Formats: sequence, C-alpha cells, structure tokens
Amino acid sequence: MNATWPSGTLHASNIGNAWVLQAAGDFDADDLTLVRDQFPDQYFTLDGDVITVWPRPRETR
Repeated sequence: MNATWPSGTLHASNIGNAWVLQAAGDFDADDLTLVRDQFPDQYFTLDGDVITVWPRPRETR
C-alpha cells in the first residue's frame, strides 16, 4: 500500500486487514481526514496518538 500517512506518524503497522498508525503526539482531525480520504469505505478510530483503520464487515445474506 502506497498510502500517505499524516506527518507525525512514527509507525504504521498492517495487522490482518487493519492499519494501525502511531504518532509521538496526538493526531488531530486533519490527520484523520487525510487517512479517511485514502480509505473511503473503511471504519476508523482516533484515540490520541493512534489511528486505526479496518474494513467494514461483509454483509451476510
């Protein structure tokens, strides 16, 4: 994945189908927007110095 991470990102890990970004300080709303724009169909959490991105569950019929 050739993503553009927020400038304060120290580490980006791909764990299963999720991405976990870690920063030295807190990420802000602009950082979250940058990540959301690159993964439009994903779920996100912003918890201070961690942004987590994971796929939406597949619908079962």
